[in-house]
Amino acid sequence: MKTPTLRHLCSASSGSVFCVLAASLLAVTGCDAEFDPGSQVNSLRVLAVQADSPYAAPGETVRLQALSFDPLGRPITWAWALCPNPSSSSVEACLLNVIETAASTGSAPLLGTGVGMNELELTIPENALDAIAPSARPQALLGVLSVACPGTLDLNAQPSDASPLPIRCSDAAGNELGLHDTIVGVKRIFLRQTDRNANPIIERITFDGEDWPADEIKEVDSCDTDEFAYDDCKGDPRHDISAVLSPESFETGTDEFGRTYSEELIVQHFTTDGIFEFEVRVAADPVTGWVSRKSAAGSEIPLWFVARDDRGGVTYAERTVRVR
Repeated sequence: MKTPTLRHLCSASSGSVFCVLAASLLAVTGCDAEFDPGSQVNSLRVLAVQADSPYAAPGETVRLQALSFDPLGRPITWAWALCPNPSSSSVEACLLNVIETAASTGSAPLLGTGVGMNELELTIPENALDAIAPSARPQALLGVLSVACPGTLDLNAQPSDASPLPIRCSDAAGNELGLHDTIVGVKRIFLRQTDRNANPIIERITFDGEDWPADEIKEVDSCDTDEFAYDDCKGDPRHDISAVLSPESFETGTDEFGRTYSEELIVQHFTTDGIFEFEVRVAADPVTGWVSRKSAAGSEIPLWFVARDDRGGVTYAERTVRVR
């Protein structure tokens, strides 16, 4: 990634909310000696963004919903923006698309912004496919950038020595938050005339082989350590958990371009405090082990299951455990 180019574009475009993404990308290039597992939600995280129609036709209305969690319980200010027909499906390409749109039109292509606005409804432009050559239509997509700030989001801040980006995320006391506190992502909606893709369906969640209803809080013991070493737990307080997908979630067929497909699906696992045997499982074999760490003793902690197919479909579920 060409960081100087992103910095230049962000500094040059006024009111460009999309530059937060550059901040996010720059932030992750830092050199920490150690990292917690990706499954550990110990700061503001956006775990998934679901579109009710991952494949959509021009003129169709699509509803987006983000799954996020902030351990500090702060109000989250959201901003959403459109990046039609980016050069690729990458986050950087979507960022550059919207920055260029803002620079050429004089305004950012915002779809909406507000506190708690983790849902969005948008209509695919009627001409969304008009400028795309038939040979390129299998790759046609519309990107939607999402920005999550745990406080007040200023989309028209002036770049400064402290931050080269024209955006500020501030807490309730007006203190500017660090760049790592602002979460940016892109949801890809694939543009199709007739094809559709249903989101996966989580048929049930299991705990030690038994169905685990959403309203049931499981009582568990903790590991005797706070290390992230699943196999090192003594006394075997470990449990098998899984998100079982419905058979129709595994879609197969022939698309409108004559290509055959057979979806591959995975399940990602997240929690605020615990150790997974496998953070990601293929949906055809979804069982993974999980155990609470010693530090969670006496608390209730959430677990999230995020199922994804390889055509943009996503769904999720949440369960809660109480640690003795």
